[in-house]
Amino acid sequence: MSETGNWLRVGIYTTPEGIEPLFGALLSAGIEGAEICDEGDFLSFLENNRSKWDYVDDEVLKEKKTQTHINVFLRDDETGGEQLETVKKCIEKLKNTDIGVDMGDLTLKFDDVPENLWFEKWKKYYVPIEVGKSILIVPEWEKSPETERKVMKINPGMLFGTGSHNTTRLCMETLEKIIKGGEEVLDIGCGSGILSILSLILGAGFASAVDIDPAAEHVAYENAALNNIFKDKYFVTSGNILEENPFEGTPYNKEYDIVVANIVADVIIPLSSIVSKFMKDGAYFMCSGIIEHRVDDVLKALSENGFEIIEKNKDGEWFEMLTRRNGGDK
Repeated sequence: MSETGNWLRVGIYTTPEGIEPLFGALLSAGIEGAEICDEGDFLSFLENNRSKWDYVDDEVLKEKKTQTHINVFLRDDETGGEQLETVKKCIEKLKNTDIGVDMGDLTLKFDDVPENLWFEKWKKYYVPIEVGKSILIVPEWEKSPETERKVMKINPGMLFGTGSHNTTRLCMETLEKIIKGGEEVLDIGCGSGILSILSLILGAGFASAVDIDPAAEHVAYENAALNNIFKDKYFVTSGNILEENPFEGTPYNKEYDIVVANIVADVIIPLSSIVSKFMKDGAYFMCSGIIEHRVDDVLKALSENGFEIIEKNKDGEWFEMLTRRNGGDK
């Protein structure tokens, strides 16, 4: 991204229960970079991190306390214009389809955002975050405090999260419990690489990662380097794993001890029928990003594909499931 470039920020206004189907529809349409703006999540984040600040700037409160919506960021150029038309078609399709969820009015709001100003403003929202019993997530621009916790430095870039969302925290807490040392981990829908990198910090021996967004590859490798993790222990690629095997022809097209997918229900459901080819017998499959009203759909898909539910964890309206598939056809 250039220092002087502009983005078009498109806000799509929905309801809290509409976030997951809207995000899934955008992802399916090839719109990978998005920011979820849910007032409930923001207020929960403030409440759970009170020790990190004495007050929150009124400007931040005004911006974040707003009607639930998803922002997508499009380049202010011809490609961005084409993507905008895709977004509009996606919204019209949702408006004309009864999916049994109140989606709200799905109106669009447009803002031009100079990239450097957006980045500086965005940085204000992130502080070191304690997760589980032993993890501390520290944004790159913050000084690491004195701590006995395992520190992970992160710079998510414009399009990915830092780990503050409920679904990511649930995954991190589960990884903390199941990684004993030396495991091989696959992170599907890796974004900034936070889960695969964290697995290595916790003691995994090797990790591979994939995301549908090509930008994730560069961001994940940069975040790994911040933590002194390099390509001898970490491989990242891009591709749509539901349509093709992005690891084909590489040494990383193999079976893993742990597979993590922090995505959305609409991706986890079809993924559950193919993910076993990347799993050793007895391997864990951890899936997260599941909004409450889609839990039964995901459980049904997992059961039909031979997965045993070991744990089902909840944070707010979001669920994470730890499963295992013993043997069976690959």
